[in-house]
Amino acid sequence: MDKARLLAGMLLVLPLAACGGGAQEQATAAGGECVREYDAGKDYFPVKQEIRHATNFTLRYAKNYQVITVKQPSPGAAPQTYVLVRCGTPAPRLEGALKGATVVQTPVRTLFSGSTTHLPFITELGVLDRLKGVAAAGLITSPQVRAQVRAGKVVEYADVTGEQVNTEKVIGARPDVLMTDGRENPAYGPLRQAGVRIVANAEWQETTALGRAEWIKFVAALTGTEATASETFDKVAAAYRALAGRVRTAEPVTVLPGQMFQGQWAIPNGESFMARLIRDAGGTYAWAGTKGTGSMTLDLEAVLAEARDAEVWLPQMNEWKTLADVTEADPRYAEFAAFRSGRVWPANKALGPGGGNDLYERGVVRPDLILADLVAILHPDLMPNHSFTFYQRLAK
Repeated sequence: MDKARLLAGMLLVLPLAACGGGAQEQATAAGGECVREYDAGKDYFPVKQEIRHATNFTLRYAKNYQVITVKQPSPGAAPQTYVLVRCGTPAPRLEGALKGATVVQTPVRTLFSGSTTHLPFITELGVLDRLKGVAAAGLITSPQVRAQVRAGKVVEYADVTGEQVNTEKVIGARPDVLMTDGRENPAYGPLRQAGVRIVANAEWQETTALGRAEWIKFVAALTGTEATASETFDKVAAAYRALAGRVRTAEPVTVLPGQMFQGQWAIPNGESFMARLIRDAGGTYAWAGTKGTGSMTLDLEAVLAEARDAEVWLPQMNEWKTLADVTEADPRYAEFAAFRSGRVWPANKALGPGGGNDLYERGVVRPDLILADLVAILHPDLMPNHSFTFYQRLAK
């Protein structure tokens, strides 16, 4: 049988199978069995999450379902609404504000993840056993997740870019949910037809570290782990605020973020995620007052003109291990004061075997660890015995 006929057969069969499971099949370890005797007057969500820092999704409760709206799954994309129904209870009518919403029976038993940034949410919530697929395993840094892949408990369903999706593999696995990074893919149409629920986890569009970390509550709503999510996030937020409080009265240290790539230097705008992290760590930089949440691109001469005397340099190069590596990349880097003083700190201490950087994986759910590193770099007198997690100083 050729691939086209096989896929067509799967599309015909699987929606019926997905709808016929019943309450007993929906049992989960963390969320308990599905409701067997529905009581319309009962509140099936005794633990309710409150969203305080994330701005790109909203969460509201009815008695037997939750409504999550992701405001912007990807830049310029329309909002997406998900109705998370406690399994074994009736779904609401999809009308009014719910028209066109995706209905998901929760707690989900199995899920696929389209981004490594989702993985720390899953591991922190204690539901790694429900992860059954990842877009590409090569860049994963988590030892626990890599072990699951090696054991054959988690499959790869896309290429290293995540763009080429093996639809047959996803449909064959029948995950309850495929969690994407919010960007649409042509493969998602056939998957939706096959009964796979596609949900957008767009934490990367948040402009604050705590906003990104709070998307653990999005994953918790899917997996029925609300209490764990609230406890985990509250501890992280408290640690983050305490660290930021340490440097509130300190003299800001000037920072140079980034480096050249293909002839251009990407500088974070003043309302971006990185700009806020630098500020919370007691730092500042030449473009801190610019508007926008993205980045601007400049040539090296323009960066030298504005930031030649910056005290600390925070490049984003995994390959640099020594100062000699820096000048080998471009001798003009030696003109920066931070290079001459040796205060060059790339975030390349925690790399996975495939080159993935744990700053962009575990760091999503633990921004307090990122901030602790940055405070220790910029204000070492305040963190004299700090053990670095993500950053390391380049050797001479």
